[in-house]
Amino acid sequence: MQTPSLDARIKGTRAMPYARPGFSLIELTAVLVILGLLMAGAAVAVPKQIQKARIKTTKTSMITIKTAVNTYMAENAGDAPASLVELIPSFIETGSELDSWDQLYYYRATPGLAHAYELISSGADKEFQTPDDINLWTMNVKTSN
Repeated sequence: MQTPSLDARIKGTRAMPYARPGFSLIELTAVLVILGLLMAGAAVAVPKQIQKARIKTTKTSMITIKTAVNTYMAENAGDAPASLVELIPSFIETGSELDSWDQLYYYRATPGLAHAYELISSGADKEFQTPDDINLWTMNVKTSN
């Protein structure tokens, strides 16, 4: 008995549908385009949220410092501290004298005025007397909601 040739064996087998595992180039391209759009949207939204978080953190820190200064004043016959450094470590932790942009707060004791002291953050631009400054007594930030 003679063995059939390879061609005869191939023709004699049932034809199987062509099934190729994996993704087509069009499918991969569509996925990459969708991922690119999502990343572009995140790149626009994330910095705004970071800025809002820094503003909120600075405001919260300023309220904490206000509480510490008021406690200091209660213990020292109503006199405000000459600087925020006097509050460390008894009333606030080291590093609390910095805002969210790692800048020192502007602090000045103002006896005899409406408030016994001023506490101001320079804001994102790191310069005082600009619209983005955060003042403890007004908490007015013109560049944020």
